[in-house]
Amino acid sequence: MTVAVHVPEGEVFASLSGASKFYGSYAALKDVSIALRAGEVHMLLGENGAGKSTLVSLLTGTNRLDEGERVLRGQPRPNLTPLEARECGVNTVLQDFGLAPSLTAAENYALGREKTRGGFLDKAAMREEMVQSMRRLGVSIDPDARVDTLTRAEQQLLEIVRALGGKPGALILDEPTATLSHDESEHLFATVDVLKKEGWAILYISHRMEEIRRLGDVVTILRDGRFIAFHRLADVTNERMIADMVGREMANFYPDIPRNPTGTALEVKGLSSGRKVNGVSLKLRGGEIVGLGGLVGCGKAEVARAVFGLQEVDAGEIVLSGETIAAPSPAAMLDRGLIYLPQDRRGEALALNRSIAENIVIEVLGEPCAARAGFIRTSFLGRLVQDLLVRLKVHPADPDKPVQELSGGNQQKVVLGRALSRERKVYIFDEPTAGIDVGARLDFYNQLQRLCAEGAAILLISSDLQELVHLSHRVYVMHEGLCTAELEGDEINENVVIAYAFGETPKEEIQ
Repeated sequence: MTVAVHVPEGEVFASLSGASKFYGSYAALKDVSIALRAGEVHMLLGENGAGKSTLVSLLTGTNRLDEGERVLRGQPRPNLTPLEARECGVNTVLQDFGLAPSLTAAENYALGREKTRGGFLDKAAMREEMVQSMRRLGVSIDPDARVDTLTRAEQQLLEIVRALGGKPGALILDEPTATLSHDESEHLFATVDVLKKEGWAILYISHRMEEIRRLGDVVTILRDGRFIAFHRLADVTNERMIADMVGREMANFYPDIPRNPTGTALEVKGLSSGRKVNGVSLKLRGGEIVGLGGLVGCGKAEVARAVFGLQEVDAGEIVLSGETIAAPSPAAMLDRGLIYLPQDRRGEALALNRSIAENIVIEVLGEPCAARAGFIRTSFLGRLVQDLLVRLKVHPADPDKPVQELSGGNQQKVVLGRALSRERKVYIFDEPTAGIDVGARLDFYNQLQRLCAEGAAILLISSDLQELVHLSHRVYVMHEGLCTAELEGDEINENVVIAYAFGETPKEEIQ
């Protein structure tokens, strides 16, 4: 199915010139210009807090333009609402999904553009339109399934399918592969290629260099709300782009983390839980990072949730610091020094309307060190929070700032701050760097290095193969609920991990 965009290839579909957005005296965006051209994939790079989300909000009409000019389809649009932007053909897929969990996939697809027949909703027509859009993308989602029963990856794909059902023109994708498997990402890349040929103007936000190289034609880089650089991707190195983003040259992206294994901190034997975990065994030692890889839906996230007590254990044994945990629960595991940081930080790990300080100290409040004679030791907690804000480089370092006002990378740092507010023996990180920028990733990797040196046992669940391969001392690979491999040393490389993730035995030549 080919969709005409009616903007000649190479012509500007949407642009901002000298755009600024202020919150009081704070400039979230200052004098930034960008042009989205038909038939071109325009990459947008910058650390969290660089102004990327603000720029997108100006293009989509969700924020008022304070200074500068906005042009859509050749017409100046000083005032623009989100509805008007969609009617002009500006379609978006953001990191925070805008789906109604109690409605079906088809009903979510049709929201805002419902079809009627004889005064009634034509559900059959809406369903068929969604099916056609899915075929175009090359994915399969049950149109009749409620959204709250879909995996996060399926919800991400539904958002993309839904965006492609809007008026053709521009498509804004914000970290679209953060929760997708390798296969699903390839489907998305193929779709972007098709849209580019059809003349869509595409703004693509990503921190993954392989995606940037695979898809991008040009790149705009922001830092601290300012325009830093514009490059044609054929003419710029990865090192130059990273230096533009962070304001300094980067040496080795992945730190060298020495392996100092001590005794067994966590052992899982024959664990089964629900339909996605079938007899999984793994072992974590102190002073070691163990990776857990596999395709989306293979069961790796469910292993972590079962170990932490968030879903029922049907069979198997969990041994933590030599103690068999018969009935794991979050409270029991936290008391014994194991903490789990979920992938969905906004939905499961943060109280968004509460302050940074409240989110960090919430688990410490019941500890003897936090109170004296029945009163909370506010000075002690204040020092604890301030020390963690400095250690983790949270920006802004304002303990009273609501967490919902922070960028994704800084929200992740607050989650990590809560984990570090007490001494732990075992840390389980589920997709900890999904959707965060290069600088925040480096900060997180440095914390992993420090925790490992202090003797903590770390389970790192990641869909980022380079991250998994470069940071892990050992790697378990899962396929359809089973551990298909345990890799160590020179065995750990991307090709081998991918092969086992697809349920194949890797050939000698790719090892």
